[in-house]
Amino acid sequence: MAEYKPLQELAYSHIRNMVLNGQLQPNVMYSETRMAAELNISRTPMKDALVRLSQEKLIDILPSKGFCLHSMSDEDILQTCQARTAVEGFCAIQLTQNRRTSAGQAAIQTMRGCLEEMAQLMERVNIGEDQMQAFLACDLRFHQALVDFSGNDELRQMFNSYHYRLYFFALEAFQVKGRLENAHNEHREILDAIQDAGDPQGMEAYQAVMRHTEATQRITLACGAYNEMTHH
Repeated sequence: MAEYKPLQELAYSHIRNMVLNGQLQPNVMYSETRMAAELNISRTPMKDALVRLSQEKLIDILPSKGFCLHSMSDEDILQTCQARTAVEGFCAIQLTQNRRTSAGQAAIQTMRGCLEEMAQLMERVNIGEDQMQAFLACDLRFHQALVDFSGNDELRQMFNSYHYRLYFFALEAFQVKGRLENAHNEHREILDAIQDAGDPQGMEAYQAVMRHTEATQRITLACGAYNEMTHH
């Protein structure tokens, strides 16, 4: 039993990285047995890893056949964005109400640093794939800092459950002309609202989070990211 969890984590991390790196292709069936053999582990930790990845909507399990990449439906996108608004909106309220604390100031500083890095990346005449990935990393760190501030493990777990879906949503949305600039502005509006002395309860911060998630939702639905989550 002592080796069980590490093996499950090994399988989980390996397949998740394959998804994120575009090594698994849409509409292709992958063998659970073969994947376990490649990692030199038994099928039990592999099965548990696949269940976890299925819960995160990265893959779909087909009993007695294997697994394939999950194809996001309109409903998946809507529910993900609604959950994101609920979690991050609440965290924005919490940070606004505690922004003068040392922990609050540290979170704000982290978020401000992410905005500065985004702005520097946008100054480039041509943004290549590496710069796009760097921009996305800043984007996700911004939201991670917001959720981490809450200190609530349940909220962190919810955030982590949709974190990787956001990765694909953002990659697709960033291909739309002007989306990088708009995304940067939306993040700045969230941080400005959190620091706004005229909104001590944080409702404007909540609204800023909602506007940002709704913009992502609209673009993702419009460009059909759910059909080609791993096109890169």
